[in-house]
Amino acid sequence: MKFPTIHLPSKGYFLGLSAFVVLMLLVINACTSTPTNENSLAISAPSLQPTLVEAKAPPTVRQRQSTALKNSFSWRNVNIQGMGYVTGLVIAPQAPYDVYVRTDVGGMYRYDTPSVSKYHHSWLPLMDMFNTNFSKGGIGVESIAVDASQPNRIYAAVTRNQEIFTDKDGKQKYKYSGEIMVSHNRGQSWQATGLGKHHVYVGANQSYRSDTGERLAVDPNNSQIIYFASRRHGLWRKEGNADWVQVTGGLPTASSLPEYKKANGKDNEDIPGFTFVTFDKHTGNSHKSTQNIYVGVHGSGLWQSQDAGKTWQNIQGADNPLRSAIANDGTLYVAFGTWGRNGNNTTGSLRRYQNGAWAEITPDGNGRVYSSVTVQLNQANTVMAVSDKFVYRSTNGGKTWQKQTMAMGAFDANHPQDTVNTSAPGYYQAYASTGIATIKIDPRNPKQVWWTNGWGVARTDDVTAKTPVYKWMMNNLEELDSNMVRVPPKPKSQGGADLISAVQDKIGFRHINRNQVPTASISPKNIPINPAFKWANPDWKVYPQPFPHIAGATGIDYSYGNPDRIAFVGFHQWQGFWGIHGISKDNGKNWTAFDSIPTEELWKNDKSGKEKVSAIAGQIAISPTNPQNMVWSPTWGTWTHYTTDGGKTWQLSRNLDHQPKPEPFDEKNNDHLHYNALPKSWGNSINPWVSSYILAADRKDSQGKTFYYFDGGAFYYSLDGGANWRKSKAEKFPTWVLRPAIVPNPVQQGDVWMSFARNPEDVNGNPLYRSTDGGKTFKIVASVKSCEFVAFGKGKAANIPYIYIFGKVGNATKESIYKSEDMGKNWLPISDPDILQFPGITYMEGDMRTSNLLYVALTGRGIMVGERE
Repeated sequence: MKFPTIHLPSKGYFLGLSAFVVLMLLVINACTSTPTNENSLAISAPSLQPTLVEAKAPPTVRQRQSTALKNSFSWRNVNIQGMGYVTGLVIAPQAPYDVYVRTDVGGMYRYDTPSVSKYHHSWLPLMDMFNTNFSKGGIGVESIAVDASQPNRIYAAVTRNQEIFTDKDGKQKYKYSGEIMVSHNRGQSWQATGLGKHHVYVGANQSYRSDTGERLAVDPNNSQIIYFASRRHGLWRKEGNADWVQVTGGLPTASSLPEYKKANGKDNEDIPGFTFVTFDKHTGNSHKSTQNIYVGVHGSGLWQSQDAGKTWQNIQGADNPLRSAIANDGTLYVAFGTWGRNGNNTTGSLRRYQNGAWAEITPDGNGRVYSSVTVQLNQANTVMAVSDKFVYRSTNGGKTWQKQTMAMGAFDANHPQDTVNTSAPGYYQAYASTGIATIKIDPRNPKQVWWTNGWGVARTDDVTAKTPVYKWMMNNLEELDSNMVRVPPKPKSQGGADLISAVQDKIGFRHINRNQVPTASISPKNIPINPAFKWANPDWKVYPQPFPHIAGATGIDYSYGNPDRIAFVGFHQWQGFWGIHGISKDNGKNWTAFDSIPTEELWKNDKSGKEKVSAIAGQIAISPTNPQNMVWSPTWGTWTHYTTDGGKTWQLSRNLDHQPKPEPFDEKNNDHLHYNALPKSWGNSINPWVSSYILAADRKDSQGKTFYYFDGGAFYYSLDGGANWRKSKAEKFPTWVLRPAIVPNPVQQGDVWMSFARNPEDVNGNPLYRSTDGGKTFKIVASVKSCEFVAFGKGKAANIPYIYIFGKVGNATKESIYKSEDMGKNWLPISDPDILQFPGITYMEGDMRTSNLLYVALTGRGIMVGERE
């Protein structure tokens, strides 16, 4: 079948970058998908030495006692401790004063203290029981609320699958909408409350996600009443067992708000809309619902109800409320702000509302957004606020402020003058202090203050000190967005790493020990700067080390017979999707950019002339015997190219089984000009944020010249190092799949397996395919009902590896990870789907050095490792 081809012009596509984006580097995050259908589940002197966070292995995932799960692996996170955006934090107002955080793509966590749990000072993930289909990939939580009267009861606002329909392509697919989930046991299980059927939009990974909230609130005097302030559908209320209803009573309609629609008429999912709900507890009691309620409406102002939500009045303040905090005596503090376009016209303020009057209490003027405010319990005049990397504290109701600039990075060679925070992992750079989202004074201990940002969660244990010391609190908080995991088979005794990862934001890591936080991220030398952004990097010719900005590796591979040799490809996440790349000759310790990259002269979209385009992101594969031989299938830019000199030069890969030359032939049509080239792959060409595993080298070919490729509909193989390709005779593969994966058997030449992870919205899974003749033909593996991902690991015998799949076997209704010890004849479940469904799974890889050791890459939940203990 023929797929549309996409190429990225080297000019004209690069987006204009503003000072605002520079300031908000950490706001950008990948959000790709993968899907579920369960409705209910029951500081110090700088040092040139890298900072090493010594930590115990993260806690294992809880396990049920079941004979059916006797073969189950112990599952825990690989210890990384960083990245992703922690967009909100809530503390229960009474014992045990649980601390909860929400993230944009990584679910929700609860912090366990020594007095509460055996997992001392660890974050416990609360949404791993949902699968990829549940929320279209990683699970974003837009708001959380704790019931003040029943602190075991918590609520979370998510996007989830609601309905199943048959699409025009005949596939059953999910429709998604916002839902409020409730847990009665501190997040061990969840049930839907019914908002979903009203099709209310929830945007946990959209703009203002780290500046607004909380949108969810439970009446502190009446646990039966809960409110949700939505972005695009106004204010909603639920009481007891009754259905959710939209609240009016004088409130503005969401559609009347500025920028509700984009200039092109499409829905604007980034508007803040209704931003928070706050109750004034002292206006109610155990027999009467809270009378005074405040609702922030961005673009309209602050609204108040004095009759328990029946009617509402606009009490102004400013027209852009973001977050609020209320004191025991009813004094209300509100943070206001609007991010300007192209770095201009950003505004913000802090204001106090007391006895019906507003007071301006902004610390640093209104040219910045104040993203959060908090007030001390029983001390109405002690208030704190944050803006970017600044923390403000006042003990007189905002009349005067103390300002502290956060210093939260490890030693950063790009900023050697910056103060080092000894709690920071070695890869935390100077800008780890920026982008603070929310701040909270702990109600149990007012000296203790928490804040969050795009690196994680920090806390001081004495905010009253002359200079409070903030430390990272990151044990087991793993929200990294991972694309791939690789396990080069260099023996550990010879210095081999446990694993190498390809991730968003930090490119990737060499994990010497899976239970130890990495001291540095992958940071290649000699990456040329994007010339379109010379204004941002006026003194640079190449990007310095460590790599100074957020960037992602989309593909990574190693030479199986030469595991010191590893290569990756990826992209700069904010400087115009600029291609980045690197090769290592020492098992990932050091990295250097390729000497050159594939380039072509292609016609512009309007055919007004040609322009030079370069390979960006995509996938790369390396010969197992000749690491100089690599094949690169980029996402954007050029068609697939190969090299036989380690990247000094690249040549176009050819398709020997191409269709006839198009007639009539258009010499300005790039597709026509490449009719005899290896076709672009649909899934691999959509966007660099999506990794599609359509390229692989045969691990066992003694000549090292066999490579495999999938274009989205047909399979291809090359026997000459990627120069020429033949089309497989295999037909009827699943099509229009984002994440197919080619996984060759590392101990048998020509034994090729393919999985087709269903798209986020697809209800039904796909078969597992196998070829034993080097991809010429394929058969479905009959012992597997459906397979999302497949991987190999060391088995009992050298010539029979273990095979791992994530999918369904037999009558299973939920995906699990299974292991086969007999090449797919029989399967043993090694994970518990009622506890762990690996939400946002993107890739799996086993260890060929150690039996029963498997790694799983996840969107927004880092990397998980399963092993027999």
